[in-house]
Amino acid sequence: MTFYHGSPIANITELGTISYTHDESKTSTVYLTPNRAYALFYIRDLDINYVTCGVTEEGFIRYDERFSEQLKKLYSDKSGYLYTCADDSNYEKTNTRDVWVSKEPVKIISAEFISDVYKELQKYIESGVIRVARYETLSETEKEDIYNMTVWSLYRSGLTEKDTPKARFYCENFSGAWCFVKAHPELKQQTLDEWDLNHKG
Repeated sequence: MTFYHGSPIANITELGTISYTHDESKTSTVYLTPNRAYALFYIRDLDINYVTCGVTEEGFIRYDERFSEQLKKLYSDKSGYLYTCADDSNYEKTNTRDVWVSKEPVKIISAEFISDVYKELQKYIESGVIRVARYETLSETEKEDIYNMTVWSLYRSGLTEKDTPKARFYCENFSGAWCFVKAHPELKQQTLDEWDLNHKG
């Protein structure tokens, strides 16, 4: 089986274990996928690190836009590399479809330069491998859910008090939620408590 790792970083010869799994043990690990189309999404701006996609039970990749033209804004003119990794029996499959991990460094056997990730993704969209849920097609309830989730996220992260690429990204693309959080610092704890109460379990 061929495994891929997408990255904007050039000249990688070995993937170290500097990422962490999402379990409580925070095990250091390398993330890999046998799905070339899925790996493309990880050729992204690491300062923003905004990915909203996954492989469905039916086998296609669903990409969910949380704001208008999200896919184009994040990937148009973005370049990077698809690294092919040496196959290793020590790779472990995760609970996330098409995501594998290695707890040991992974050797790179080849690299493919992707000059425009958005154009490469379009090929898979045209063939049906990737299906995009456009923001404009969402119901008002779905848009409200995104708004509420973003408000919670901004309160939790404190991004509105920072001047970073990620903060500027949220300010530009989630301006309604951003302005609300900036205007109502007194609602922070109430919002966080209500979110925790409504999302237990």
